[in-house]
Amino acid sequence: MLYRLTFALNNEEIVTTEMTSDKEDLVGATEEAFDLIERDYGANVVLNLVAFSLLKIEITNEMIN
Repeated sequence: MLYRLTFALNNEEIVTTEMTSDKEDLVGATEEAFDLIERDYGANVVLNLVAFSLLKIEITNEMIN
């Protein structure tokens, strides 16, 4: 599944990225998203996030072609 991950490090730094996950449920994908943030930005960022959003993106055959 494809997800769009957006999170704010502070009032001025907002990060938006896409991630793939084997998890189709948002709970499992959220756990992977927090792991990704921790790996790329550190554990302190995960603990101090200002905002967090995870959006599941549905890809149809029309979008692929």
